[in-house]
Amino acid sequence: MMIRTVLLAPLALLFISSSQLAYAAGNVVSIPLQRSFNRNSNILVARRTARTQIKQGKRLMQLAPDVDFDEDTHDVEPDFGQVRLTDATDTYYYGVISVGTPSQNFTVTFDTGSANMWIPGVRCTSKACLQHNRYDHDLSSTYQPLNGQFAIQYGTGEVRGFTSQDTVRVGGITIKDQPFAETTSEDEVFELPDTEFDGLFGLAFKSLSSGGLVPPMTKMIEETLVDEPVFAFALSQGHRSFGELLLGGYNELHYKGELRWMRVTRAKYWQVTMEGIWYGDGKFNLLSLSKDRDVSKIPLDLITASSTEAPLTDTWHQEKADAAAKKARKKARRKAKEGDSEMDMDTKRRHPPSDSSPKIKKLLPTGSDASPETSAIMDTGTSFLLGDPSSIQLISRIIGADFRTGDMSCAHLNELKSFWISLGGFKFEIAPEHYVYRDPVKQTCSSAWVPSYDSPFW
Repeated sequence: MMIRTVLLAPLALLFISSSQLAYAAGNVVSIPLQRSFNRNSNILVARRTARTQIKQGKRLMQLAPDVDFDEDTHDVEPDFGQVRLTDATDTYYYGVISVGTPSQNFTVTFDTGSANMWIPGVRCTSKACLQHNRYDHDLSSTYQPLNGQFAIQYGTGEVRGFTSQDTVRVGGITIKDQPFAETTSEDEVFELPDTEFDGLFGLAFKSLSSGGLVPPMTKMIEETLVDEPVFAFALSQGHRSFGELLLGGYNELHYKGELRWMRVTRAKYWQVTMEGIWYGDGKFNLLSLSKDRDVSKIPLDLITASSTEAPLTDTWHQEKADAAAKKARKKARRKAKEGDSEMDMDTKRRHPPSDSSPKIKKLLPTGSDASPETSAIMDTGTSFLLGDPSSIQLISRIIGADFRTGDMSCAHLNELKSFWISLGGFKFEIAPEHYVYRDPVKQTCSSAWVPSYDSPFW
């Protein structure tokens, strides 16, 4: 099964399928609906039949009186699968789901960086649970116990509990017998006012799921509850503004141009190759430049020089080539000592070849022939741009931010340039307003580039 992803600048429209994923920007208000399982199937059949008839130039079938139809887009039940997302201080987004029969409502953050669904249980007495809505399975006629233990450690805190099964409704879609976790303890990071949402709705692959529980999106695809094996985010900007999660498709009104699909390299997270980062129209790949080097001594004027101003060969570029050649010679000598008759000392002294893929060479920034340096994951549950400490230290120097705290002056924001990041062979712009957070109350600024010491990828 082929898996692909796409990213769109300046914000991200994120689509996922059992074979696809993408990201976009938008400002959509939609009202979650609640419908029965049978109605899910009826709407999907009506949609597909209507689209087929429209393509064939036939008159539309007669729809049931309670089924909506959009005359402009020719879409049956245009709100089906839509979840309204609330922006909380531009750091996370949450929407409403319901669990049980009768329904108990909860706000959750829809997280592509995890695969489990959990909500606070009524037996949880942690302060975080007492401040939020709690699920009482004794009140639900469709509840079934799974009796498994549940514990998951996130980058900011831990939750513990046990597993259950019940009917879950999201965006008008009803998922019967959905497994999830009821928490019995939650760390203080999930307390108000820092965390407004009640629980979490994981959208990553089942291989990442704690306890092997089937993620809700996977179950929706397996039971054909959605039009297509795809989901899409349209993320707004501005506290208390509204965005959208669309389950089963994507909305063409939320982006311009063509979607860019990227191959997911590991079906666990939504993980893709990352070829590099460039500042402004600079020539140098910051990922390569910061590797195995004291970044505090790299001249900033060299980094920020444009590709036309920077010399084609310079001491830093030559240093990298020399280091690679030295490493290759050491490896060759070691192989020779081990009796490797196929080792050719002369050919191994050349600089290691870069990726010759036409796609990579065509789409990377001018002056770059870089091959993938590392990997990156698309994570809607992360508020920052997390990366290896060495590269983040170099980036912090460039923009004048404190490497450890992220604090920076607001006085020179108009002098900052965009960064260009290459993912899956495509480059995307990250403008200053997207990598600098400006607190409107405190009138302070901080960098969104944050070092990660325990992750192998960005």
